[in-house]
Amino acid sequence: SAISITGDGMENILRNWLVWEMTHSPLWLGMMVFAHWVPFTFFSLYGGVLADRYDNRKVQIVAQVLLLAAALGVAISTLAGVVTEWWIFGFLLLHGFAGAIGNPAQQTLIHDMVGPSRLLSAVSLNSSVRQVSQVVGPVIGGLILVAFGPGLGFMVNALTFIPLLVLLTFIRIPRRAGSIRHQGTRDAFVEGMRFIRSRPTIASFIAVEMVPVVFIGHAFSSLLPVFVTDVLHTDELGYAFLLAGSGAGALGAAVLLAYASEIRRKGIVIVVAAAIEMGAILLFALSTNYLASLLTLVAVGAATVVGQAVTNTTLQLSAPDRLRGRVMGAYSFGTQGMRVVNGPLLGGLALAVGAPVAGAGSAALVLLVLAAIAATVPQIRAVD
Repeated sequence: SAISITGDGMENILRNWLVWEMTHSPLWLGMMVFAHWVPFTFFSLYGGVLADRYDNRKVQIVAQVLLLAAALGVAISTLAGVVTEWWIFGFLLLHGFAGAIGNPAQQTLIHDMVGPSRLLSAVSLNSSVRQVSQVVGPVIGGLILVAFGPGLGFMVNALTFIPLLVLLTFIRIPRRAGSIRHQGTRDAFVEGMRFIRSRPTIASFIAVEMVPVVFIGHAFSSLLPVFVTDVLHTDELGYAFLLAGSGAGALGAAVLLAYASEIRRKGIVIVVAAAIEMGAILLFALSTNYLASLLTLVAVGAATVVGQAVTNTTLQLSAPDRLRGRVMGAYSFGTQGMRVVNGPLLGGLALAVGAPVAGAGSAALVLLVLAAIAATVPQIRAVD
């Protein structure tokens, strides 16, 4: 997994820089976010049904094969010299579809491997592995971009999917009880939504994670090339190390969480982590100093992992085995499917008023909404 997501980190920096060079449009950077996340809007909930119905290992194999196909498509079209922003847009749709159907299965597979007692540690370690893509991947991607161009980097990314596919083919993990193989898809979906509606705390946690996603989300990192060139006046390596700073903060937070036997006042921790993340983004958007910007992204990475790991663990432990995939599908919809909004929204706003004003204004708005949620939803504050 570490090898695969390091390739993802390479692909992100290569793609964003290539699209920026082809278009010089923050709107197109936002549209790449749209292309990647719109499949999550339509298929995340169905991915939860797949996670509860089938062997999660096999669902992951299908998802990884699709991811490999998308990566190869971008690599071949770039090396052949025919790539355009629309080619990248199309392959990102396939990439997003694979992630949408595979993400709930990936999350529940962690629970199947370690059980509830070690879930927080496992989710945190999984988050730290994922953040390798923001520590190692961008640095490698930046070096390849400078030395060889994006085409070779895209091909290396495609090759990184092979080790994980081989591993998933041979490992065996006990399946959860309570299969819904003989339950209709519509009935399974309705059952999952009914369970979530009956647990206001679950919906509240998803809302806290969803609000930053709607207004900031992945679009912020996609706009980093704008800040790098127009505000901080640095180059590709400066861009790579900004992403690496975020990854370093995330990695440090994940390692600390991995050794935490228990987190108290989980609801408050989740809200505070989201507020720190948005506050750091606000400061980054207003900064014109490279070192200060780097430090704010370290804080962003750390707060992101704390919020996601504690939320993920709390939601998984709140659901019975037969419904866990559908609960995580709803979480995936809220935190990933809603990212389809922020790409065009933040990209268009950056085009109209500039990236610094767009980033700072969006972060400030999210902080106000988070404060309102914390003040009006007592279920969050009461969760221990």
